[in-house]
Amino acid sequence: MKKKLSCALTILLLATTIAGCKSPGGEARSNADTANLGGGAVEAGEMEPYRIGMITQLTGANSYGGNEYKMGAEVALELIGGQVNGRRIEMVFADGPSQEATIAEYERLYNDDIRLFVSGYGCIADRAIMPMSDQMEAVYLSAAWDADLLQGTSDYFFRVGANITDFAKNVASLSSSIGEQYLNKKGSDLRVAVVYNTRLEHLNTVVKEEFDKEGIQIVLDEGYPGDIKDFVPIITKLKDLEYDIFIPIQGAADGIPFQQKMFEMGYCPPVTFGAGILYDTPVFGDLGSEITDGVLTTSYPTAYIAEDGAKGIREFREAFEKKAGHKPLTHALQGYGLVQIATKILEQVPPEQWEDTAKLAETTKALNIPEGELAWYWGVKFEDNSNVLATQMVANQWVDSDCLPVYPDNLKTSDAKVPWSE
Repeated sequence: MKKKLSCALTILLLATTIAGCKSPGGEARSNADTANLGGGAVEAGEMEPYRIGMITQLTGANSYGGNEYKMGAEVALELIGGQVNGRRIEMVFADGPSQEATIAEYERLYNDDIRLFVSGYGCIADRAIMPMSDQMEAVYLSAAWDADLLQGTSDYFFRVGANITDFAKNVASLSSSIGEQYLNKKGSDLRVAVVYNTRLEHLNTVVKEEFDKEGIQIVLDEGYPGDIKDFVPIITKLKDLEYDIFIPIQGAADGIPFQQKMFEMGYCPPVTFGAGILYDTPVFGDLGSEITDGVLTTSYPTAYIAEDGAKGIREFREAFEKKAGHKPLTHALQGYGLVQIATKILEQVPPEQWEDTAKLAETTKALNIPEGELAWYWGVKFEDNSNVLATQMVANQWVDSDCLPVYPDNLKTSDAKVPWSE
C-alpha cells in the first residue's frame, strides 16, 4: 500500500525528527505491483518510467548555479539514452530557491511517489532532509559540504560529494605547495593574508585550522559583513603588509567589487589563491584578463580537467556545450555526476526491483567506484554514509579569461606560472 507524507512545513523540520508526521510511506511496492499485470510478466521497456527527483534553485539569486545543475542532469540522462537496463528514466525538477521551498517540494515529489533524489545547487535543505529521508525511506544523494551534515547514522541518506573539511585542507595544502614549489618557502616561512565575507566564516574557520596544522603564518585574518560598501581600508591593510599569498574567501556580490577596487587602486597581491566560490566561475573571468590573469583558485573538479584523468569528461563537455550554448560551470559537472551515480545504482538492481528503496539503499552503500571512472573524477566509496573518495580538489589558474587546471598532475592541462608576469 502506498502512503503519503503529510507534514506541516515549519522550521521544526530542521530537527532530527519530524514532529506531527504520521509514519511515512517508504513501503516498497511488491514485485507483483510492478512486474505483473493480469498475471503476465512485464518487460522493463513496458514498465512505467522510473523518475529521479532534483530540487534546485531555478529562480532567485542563485538560479545560475541551479540551472547548471539541471542541465548537467539532463545531459547525463541524454548520454545514457534515457534508459537503464531497458527501463526508461525521467528526471523531475522542482524549484527550491529557499530552504522552506525545497522542503515543500521534497514533500510534494515524495507524495507523487518519487523515491530516489539527487540534491540540487546549494544543497540548502539537505541537512534538514537527512532525517526525513530515513523516516520516508527515500534514497537521497547529497552534494552538500556541511561539516555537520550527517547527523547520526542513516540507511537512506548519502553524502556523495566533498565535505568542507577536505575542501579547506586543499586550500591549505595547495597554498603550502605553491610556497614551496614557486616561492622557495616552506611551512612556517610562508605568510598568508586571509580576507573573507563573514557569511562564509564556517569555511574560513576550517581553513585557518588547516593553516595552523601546516604551520603557515596568518598575518591578516580580516572578516567583513556582507553589506559592506567600502573596501578601501581592507585593501590599504593588504598594501601595508608583507605576505606571500592572498587568500580571498568571497562570493560574487562582494568579491567582484573588491577585485575592481584593488585594480582601481593599482594594487595587485604578490600571489592570489582564491578559495573557490567566486574565483572558479565565469563571473570572475568576466572581470577581464587585466584583473584575472595569473589568479589561482581551488575548485571541485571542473569540466576542463585532463581527458585521460576522468572517463567521459570530454563527452560530457561537448554534449553540454551543444545543449546549453556555453561552457559548463563546475556546478553543471556536479549535477551530471550526481545523476551518473544514480544510474550506476540502478544498473546493479533489476528494473522490477527499483521501487524497493531498501534494495537501492543497500546497493548505494556497497558502491565501490574508483577515482577517474566517472566524468567528475571522484570515485565513490562510503564510510558512515560519507564518500571518502571525494577529497581531491583541483587548482586552476586564470589565463586570457580561461580557467586552466594546473594541479594535480593527473588532472592538469597546463603548468602554473607563479609569480605571474606579462
